[in-house]
Formats: sequence, structure tokens, C-alpha cells
Amino acid sequence: MKKYIILLLLLIMVLSLSASAQENAVTITYLQNDGVLISNGEDKVLIDALFNPVSGWINIADNELNNMTSAIAPYNDIDLVLITHNHGDHYSIASVNAHLNNNSNARLIAPPQVRSNFSGSQILTVSPSVGQSESLTINGIELEVLHMHHFDAFGNDFSNVQNYGFLIKIGGVNILHLGDVEMTVENLQSFGLAGKNIDYVLIPTFNTQAHLQTSHRDALLSQVNPANIIGLHLFSSGISSRKQEILNLYPDAVVFSEPLQSVTVSITGVEEELKIPNSFVLYQNYPNPFNPSTEISYLIPSAGNVKLEVFDAIGSEIFTLVNGLQSAGLHSLSFDGSRFTSGIYFYKLEYSGQTKMSKMLLLK
Repeated sequence: MKKYIILLLLLIMVLSLSASAQENAVTITYLQNDGVLISNGEDKVLIDALFNPVSGWINIADNELNNMTSAIAPYNDIDLVLITHNHGDHYSIASVNAHLNNNSNARLIAPPQVRSNFSGSQILTVSPSVGQSESLTINGIELEVLHMHHFDAFGNDFSNVQNYGFLIKIGGVNILHLGDVEMTVENLQSFGLAGKNIDYVLIPTFNTQAHLQTSHRDALLSQVNPANIIGLHLFSSGISSRKQEILNLYPDAVVFSEPLQSVTVSITGVEEELKIPNSFVLYQNYPNPFNPSTEISYLIPSAGNVKLEVFDAIGSEIFTLVNGLQSAGLHSLSFDGSRFTSGIYFYKLEYSGQTKMSKMLLLK
């Protein structure tokens, strides 16, 4: 009898830990085109999702759109409705008004070109100048509004389009949504994003010269330095080939290409520990970008053979930092890039038959 009581207590403990991890998790759910719902179960942010179907883009089913505009779960109790810019594939006046009317607690933040279409106490006036940002906290959600240049492509002049990016801290996770940003060093560098420990960046990835070029990837990595990348805002035709184009530039990216796809980030780490009790961790190097040296850290759960190597952009090994037996725990090694040229490099950790890899950027 005593044995069964102990087993029952253990089961309750595991279920409690799992429930706790779920409560302390942040989920990014793709809705349509550039639109997402970000939620930790209590706090909710809706970005660029409230619009009627637009030809050429990925659109959500009518019943799901109705749930959004009607503020039906999971779109109830939305704290913030954020709109990046004044284009019809990012919002419609009717859909936004419907949601605000059905959700009196929601607050709308958008550029002046969008904000002029709405009125009432739910509309917040946030107006940073181009290249500047403004910070505020709404219902415990920390928000930084970034006024960035909209991309210029398709032969159209978008220079007068006000584009807001949103850096959201919710449940301890930093998530950056860039809208239709012009992804260049000049456009990104004034915000100091590389030092803000961004966990996820959401980037537009339809096939234009504004988004799928090596120079724009390098600008994103150097000026934002995100731990993870999510690609969205794809053309609805040729999805598989477009996904591959994105992955060619961002091999580790998550690509949202169907409505209601999602990524869940565990805050406490409990879920990860329960699922992978013997995992090891390879951390992002710091600083990154670097010149000329940077620290690479990793955690191994038990003593074992470790090999840490550095590779150039074409996959050739250029340096071995460690190759041998190491004790359990946290280890940190310095990589000196003074004799190497500027560019993207990769570092790979091998431990106990497992491999992890990450990238870093040397800028001289």
C-alpha cells in the first residue's frame, strides 16, 4: 500500500511540474500573412492579424477570422492589438473595430497613418520618430515600439510608409516582430537590438530583394543577434520552394507557412528537463558580433569526451578549441579571430554521440 501511495505522489508531482511548465510557457501562433498571436495563457498580444482575406497571401479560414473579430477564445482578453503599417494585408478597419468593440480591455498601438482610422480610449498614442523607439508597459507586458524604414521593392515607392517594429517581453521571453522592415545595417543599428537578448525575431520572407539576400541576412544577424528566427509573410503560391529559399539563408529557422502553426517556449525549463534529462547545452557566443575574440560556453551533464571546433562559412574546419575528456558542468572557452577575415563562422560541439552547432559573426 505504501508503495502505491509513493507512486501516486510521484505522479502528482510530475503532473504538477508539467502543468507549471505549461503555465510558464509562451506560445507564438501563426494566424495569417504577417499575423501572430503571442500568449503565455494570461497575457496576449495580437499583431497584424485582423484583416479580411487578401489575394496572393496566406489567409486564415473564415470561422477562425470570425473568432478573432468576435474575441472568442483563444482571442478573448487580448491585451494589445499591434499593427505594423498601413497596408491592407496587415489590417482592415472593419476587422480591427469589430475586435475592439468585442474586447473592451484591448489597447491598439499603430503608426499615425493607421491610427488616424480609429478613435476612442482604446487607441494609444505612441509616435517615435524614424530611427527612434518608445517604451511602455501595458498589463505587465513590456513593449518597445521601433520606428523603422519600410522596405522599398516591387518597383513601388514605400519611402513614406510608416513601419513599426515591436519588441515584446512577455512571460520573460523577448520577441521582436519587424513588420515589413528594410533589413539593412543602416535601418537597424540605431536601436541597439543586438544587446537586448532577443529570443525570437519574426521576419518577412516573401521573395523580394528586400528580404532574401545574403547582405540582409548578415544585417539581421549582426544588428539583432536573435537566438531564433521565424520566417513568415510568404506568398501563397509555391510554398515549398519559398520555404527552401528561406532555409538556404537561415538553416535553423522556423518557417510559418500554414495558419495555426505554433512555437512554444518553455520559461522554467521543466518541460525540457522532463523530456531530455541527459541533454547538453551549447550557448550563443558572447559578444556576437565580435572583434577580435569571443567566449563560447557550453554545459555538459556528466563527464565525457568533448570536441569543440570552429568552421568557416563554406564548412572548412579552421580551429579546434578542445578535444578530450572534460568534467560535468559549465565550460567557457575563448576564440581569437584576429587572424581570420570578417564573416560568418560556425562552432560545433560534439559530446556523447550528440552534436550541436551555432553561428557567430566576426566584424572587423
